[in-house]
Amino acid sequence: MSIKSKLIISYLILILFSVTFLGYLIGKKTKDAVFNEVKEKNQRITELINTTTSIRNNLLADKNYSDLNSAETLLNNLGDLNVDDTQTIKVENYDLPILYAGKQRLSLDPTVIDNIKSSTGAIASIYLLNDNKLIRVSTTLIKDNKKAIGTYLSSDSDIYNKIINNEDYSGRVTFEGESYMSKFKPLLDKNNKVIGALGLGNKMLNDYLEQTLNDIKIGKTGYVYIMDSTGTELVHPKNKGQNIGELDFAKEIISNKNGTIEYTHKGIHKLAYYNYFEPWDWYIVTTANYDDLKSSSISILYTILFSGLIIILLGTFIALFMAKSLVNPINKLKSCMEIAGRGDLTIRSDINSMDEIGILSNSFNNMMDENKRLLDDILNYDRLKTEFIANMSHELKTPLNIIFSTAQLFSLYINKYENSDNVDKLNKYTNSIKQNCYRLLRLVNNLIDITKLESGFMELNFKNQNIIEVIEGITLSTVDYIKSMSRTIIFDTDIEEKIMAFDEENIERILLNLISNATKFTKPGATIEVSVYDKNDHVIISVKDNGRGIPEDKLQQIFQRFKQVDPLLSRNHEGSGIGLSIVKSLVEMHDGKIDVKSKYNEGTEFIISLPVKIVSNSNNEDSKKDFTIQTNVEKIQIEFSDIYN
Repeated sequence: MSIKSKLIISYLILILFSVTFLGYLIGKKTKDAVFNEVKEKNQRITELINTTTSIRNNLLADKNYSDLNSAETLLNNLGDLNVDDTQTIKVENYDLPILYAGKQRLSLDPTVIDNIKSSTGAIASIYLLNDNKLIRVSTTLIKDNKKAIGTYLSSDSDIYNKIINNEDYSGRVTFEGESYMSKFKPLLDKNNKVIGALGLGNKMLNDYLEQTLNDIKIGKTGYVYIMDSTGTELVHPKNKGQNIGELDFAKEIISNKNGTIEYTHKGIHKLAYYNYFEPWDWYIVTTANYDDLKSSSISILYTILFSGLIIILLGTFIALFMAKSLVNPINKLKSCMEIAGRGDLTIRSDINSMDEIGILSNSFNNMMDENKRLLDDILNYDRLKTEFIANMSHELKTPLNIIFSTAQLFSLYINKYENSDNVDKLNKYTNSIKQNCYRLLRLVNNLIDITKLESGFMELNFKNQNIIEVIEGITLSTVDYIKSMSRTIIFDTDIEEKIMAFDEENIERILLNLISNATKFTKPGATIEVSVYDKNDHVIISVKDNGRGIPEDKLQQIFQRFKQVDPLLSRNHEGSGIGLSIVKSLVEMHDGKIDVKSKYNEGTEFIISLPVKIVSNSNNEDSKKDFTIQTNVEKIQIEFSDIYN
């Protein structure tokens, strides 16, 4: 039974059981109840659509991120990006140099862009930066029944300004009247110069969602429509594409963003509820005609005059029962939407009625199925990426161990011939091989740890130990190495014992990385200070040096993965930009935090704060009193492997 039928039955029951002397009062009360019910229904349907749109927005954003990474990987596999200024090609009205990825031409060659679309399902474009424009040189966008080659993004657009500043852009993009949830990434040549951009997008409003919204009916002539901030009706059962931005009621809706409005349009008095969805610049409006509601109310008013008091009570009970039968399914569907909004995509609505709420329920279930499929695709991509990095790391370790073992055998043979004229030279070469093996091993270990951290497989082994003793042992184990580098390391503490729960191996990893960095970025004769301070409920660990320091504008990026500070600071040293990112993650897994203070050309101090906790299941409660940390020499060689004399 439709909602319209339920309303008519409610009104007929009230008409049959009305009385003359209470007619006006009951009629007015009934009309107010009906109008409030319709307002509430409008509001709830609007909020349901808003929640659905919000979920789709989040999923499209995640899909864009995943698709762009996949497309970027495809381009990187082709080789370095470059612009050949010695050749030009006609792109619509422009004579442009040719953009290449390795030996693969990108300009006017659909091979790469079609592969991107095939693998991601997204609309894709490749842009060339030329004459203060980002010009499409390869795209799957269609304009006037042909690919939109030669169209461009001008220098006054937000996208252009983000790209030339080597920043990603995410947001809504409109092309030929169609809105896309898009993400753009700068294309860099081997000198890290911006030469273009890669853009991917997915339609915000698909045909299925639009048809679902058009099928929703409110009362006899009520419906749902969507417009943007310009007043253009993006979804409308009859007037899609029409601009109503100059009409007073549209201006009020755009100005207030959320609320209820009564207005007259084309001689028809209407009641509407509206809600603004900011990420897509959508105004979701549900509207019903006053005349549809008033006609029934007037009939009730006249008929109530012939009803009796007892029958009025019975009629009121029936009306309340019918109103409840309308509101309960909407509340149930709203509850499902709220659960889905919290991330549970397994929720399904079990409303099986044949009315419009049943249609909306079926649409919700279909959208959940689609969203679940998109989420599964994203999770599968992340799993494949994680497996790839883990497999590659394993494959790198095997030949690395063979090379390292061979270098050790060389050392044994060389030591047998100490009087040979070439012993020093051979030792030098062998040590160089070992150091670079250690360096590669460090990089592989970091890649494995990054993979574990991303996938959530990294687990800490917390034990109750004396953290002062552990940190002192780690520091002292580096003294000989630091001394060989013509530096001095000092350990200091304001307390001799502090028992707390921590992972000894990962604390060692954190300290060796920070001490390695301090050694790397200081000059011979410098001093490195490792200090521990007891703050009762937490412990402060400080690693301080008087080296080159870090510029203030670079402090925020040093903990970002694969980020390097100005090349000036690492001119004589190597590094992958992973170490401090791992250090930060390991500190946070201890529920701690890490900060950095630095003045350029004066020095740097890393400050770690760890909470004091005791674990009840620690297996070292009877640990030896004379315990001392014995840091493996090989660990030091690995951690300090990217420091060259």
